[in-house]
Amino acid sequence: MKLEEQYLKPSSVLMEHYINQNTKLMPFFSYPPELSAFEQRLEVLADHPVDRPALARVMEEGMQKNGMTDEAAKNLEAFVQGAPVIIAGQQAGLLTGPLYTVHKAISTLVLAKEAAAKLNRPVVPVFWIAGEDHDLAEISHFYMKTDGRTDKLNVPHYQYGKKTASTVELDKEQMKSYLTVYFRSLPETAYSKALQEQCFEFLEASTSYTDFFERYLNEFFGHEGLLYIDAANPALRRYESAYFQKMIERNDEIAARVVETEARLKELGYPAVMGADPQSANLFIIANEERVLLQRDGADFVGNEGSLRFTKEELLEIAANTPERLSNNVVTRPLMQEMVFPVLSFIGGPGEIAYWAALKQTFELFSMELPVIMPRLGMTIINRQTASLLEKYDLTFIDVVQGGKLPHLRAELYDRHREKEAEQRISDMRAYLDRQYELLEADFREVSKGLQPVLAKNLQLHTKQLDFLSDKLEEQVLLQNQTEFRHYALLEQELVPENSLQERIFTPFVYLNEWGPDLVKCLSRLDFKYDKNHKIIYL
Repeated sequence: MKLEEQYLKPSSVLMEHYINQNTKLMPFFSYPPELSAFEQRLEVLADHPVDRPALARVMEEGMQKNGMTDEAAKNLEAFVQGAPVIIAGQQAGLLTGPLYTVHKAISTLVLAKEAAAKLNRPVVPVFWIAGEDHDLAEISHFYMKTDGRTDKLNVPHYQYGKKTASTVELDKEQMKSYLTVYFRSLPETAYSKALQEQCFEFLEASTSYTDFFERYLNEFFGHEGLLYIDAANPALRRYESAYFQKMIERNDEIAARVVETEARLKELGYPAVMGADPQSANLFIIANEERVLLQRDGADFVGNEGSLRFTKEELLEIAANTPERLSNNVVTRPLMQEMVFPVLSFIGGPGEIAYWAALKQTFELFSMELPVIMPRLGMTIINRQTASLLEKYDLTFIDVVQGGKLPHLRAELYDRHREKEAEQRISDMRAYLDRQYELLEADFREVSKGLQPVLAKNLQLHTKQLDFLSDKLEEQVLLQNQTEFRHYALLEQELVPENSLQERIFTPFVYLNEWGPDLVKCLSRLDFKYDKNHKIIYL
């Protein structure tokens, strides 16, 4: 396994400006994305009101069911004794979801180690699982490699309604059948059978999406000491009771500040990614086992187009007595995270950092500041076949991902071998037919207007035959040079599947199946530097 690093220009302007600390964007954040900011942030955290023993009990109870490792127990004790946390979060995707979920977890481990070395004190990595999320479409699919294509396999989820990832009772037989399809799409290797058996074992021991996700998180990162917590854990909700009450008390101000900040960002040319609504309560409530977004209607809070209605006092009572009914949205989740944990640094992807850019004023409403927000480490795994093809065609990773070299090579190859004379003859025939049919149209019009459709149909048939000849000609060029064209397609499928980065499409199992079940552990132990460079891992 070999590690290389290259700068990869971010896909969004906001992200590019953030990592390069553009002066017009940085006022929207409390700290720059640098380790040098950690000392100042640590001083601020000295006043954080966290109840460490109580919160540690919540984490421990949630992790024990999967078997807490000694390394995790050690980090939990360090947290109780005063360690700040590096935190990242993600939805509970099937088979962990896309690779960037694994990359986020690795990022927390890497940054926690670097922060601990810099501050000369323990720093604990924590993964916040968005088990409260009810958008199951985002977590109920896989991408598979099939005959040179990248196909999306959607796992049915509509039967669960708007239940959350943590409250759904999985249809295990159905899930098993779709997982079987997925594993069959992977090439047979020495590791395939064991990976599938472990998957079914984890599925059988799980009730919900979150349970299933946690088992893999524990399997991959338990021995690295990663702590994790389910946002929908009822015990955590009870811990958050007072914080929900604060959010309800100042609800209109939260919405107003986000709307105002988004407007300022938009004026500077950044997209309003949240689309903040001044009437949104930015909170959800569980009603009839479904998660419902609340809006403000005068002094009341309403949901389901008014079929649910609560006074402020009623909602405060729910927050005090049954807080497990409440949950956060994209605006209030970061607030809750900051209220709950002494966060030294939050690790986010491009979308998350775009959200956080709109939240500084809202944090200040509660006398808080944004933590040091660090972009997660971007990674791409390059297997031996891909490395060999890159070398064969004298290409670099950047050439393929950002240089646009493959479309150029493909066009160049086709142009070298195309039958230009035959193509020209077909083109000439089209032009000749068009001219002759124009003359015929004039002749036919003198006889009868009713003949026009017949003429049009006849031209269509001639054109179709010429299209057929043209397609056959192209097909032969592709067939005679199929090896090169197939190689280009393989490179695209590996490095820019679906015109995206590999880490946004494939699950880790594509590479676990090839390298072995220890792949993620090996990745976790590579000598990563926490910087803005993309990490390229050669297997």
